[in-house]
Order: sequence, then C-alpha cells, then structure tokens
Amino acid sequence: MHWNVSERVGRIRWVFLPLGLAALVAVGAHAAADVVGDRVLWLVDRVDAFFDAIWSSWSFTAPLVEVIGLTQRTWFARAVALCWELAADALIAVPLLGYEERDAAREWQLGRDMLRRIRSPLLLVRPAATLLVGIAGAFSLARMVQGSVQLAVHLSWLAHFLRALILVAVLVVLVPRAVFRSVEQERTAPYRMAAAVVLLPLLIAAVLSWR
Repeated sequence: MHWNVSERVGRIRWVFLPLGLAALVAVGAHAAADVVGDRVLWLVDRVDAFFDAIWSSWSFTAPLVEVIGLTQRTWFARAVALCWELAADALIAVPLLGYEERDAAREWQLGRDMLRRIRSPLLLVRPAATLLVGIAGAFSLARMVQGSVQLAVHLSWLAHFLRALILVAVLVVLVPRAVFRSVEQERTAPYRMAAAVVLLPLLIAAVLSWR
C-alpha cells in the first residue's frame, strides 16, 4: 500500500510535534534568559560601583577595587541566566514532550473545561509562562528566518514577509498546543510555589524579549 504525503506526515507527527513544542519554548526561554542576564549584569555593575566607591576611599582598601572586574561580573550574570534558563526548560519545556495530539475542537473544549476548574492562581503560572515564553520563541524563530533570508538573497521585502508568515504560523499552530499541554500537566505538577518563584520573573523577561 502506498501512502500519500499527508498520511506519511500523520504517521510521524506524533514524534515531531512534541519535539517542536519543546524546542519552541526552549528557544523562548533562551531569549528571556538573555534579558535576565542583561538585567543581572546591570545590577551587579551598580553594586560593584557602590562598593568600589567605598573601597577607594582609603588607601589600604584601594586594591579591593580591582578584585572583581568586568570579566567576573559578566561571567556571574551569564551563569545566573543559564541556571534560570535550565530551570525554565525543566519546568515548562520538558513536560511538552508528553503532548498527545487530539482533534482541535476536542482540545479547545478540554482546555476550557480545565481552565474553569482552576481555583488557585498558582495553577496559572506555568500556562502563562508557557504562553509568553512560547511567543518569545516565535519572535526569535521569525527573526532567525528573516536574517537567514536577508543574508542569502538580499531581498528585504521577502525576508520581512517570511518573518511575518513564520511568526503567524507558529503563533497559530504551536503556541496554543503548548499552552494546552501546560494546563493539562499543571493538574499533577509538583513544586508549584518554587515554579512560581522561577517563572514569574521570566514572564516579564519574555515580554521584554519580544521584538
């Protein structure tokens, strides 16, 4: 028996769709972590400048001014951002690998039913993070496509068109499925308070990364 293209795709999409959802959110978490890293570096610079002003006031403490330089501050900020990104991946990206595709109308109905049963704001943190980080991932993916096309063919209009096309496609096809899986998984997810501590700042960072 010969399968047509749609049948072949249908046979393997159960593997690639969860991988695509997880990858999208992981890309968005990376974009948000970049924002976190920039903000942490800004804060560390201000703290370092404050203490440098104190140490430089006396000759015997003046050598302490050079103990922590730009390299150490940058390394620290990047380490914090990396840890935050890995924690976000574990909390919202990895669970998407368990996504099971259903009929779109059925998913929509199940999603609305699950949302109506939510009684605690903590249960909305992971779905909200998945939504905003997924959108950040869509923007990042669209930017990568735009840059690649611009470098390859040097047609600005085509690059912008493909960016818009990819952005809309990902927002329509992948992001809602990621949010649905997050709502579905949140019913049995542990460590909700710890997850909120990690993810709430990431929500803001994800929005700041949209461009």
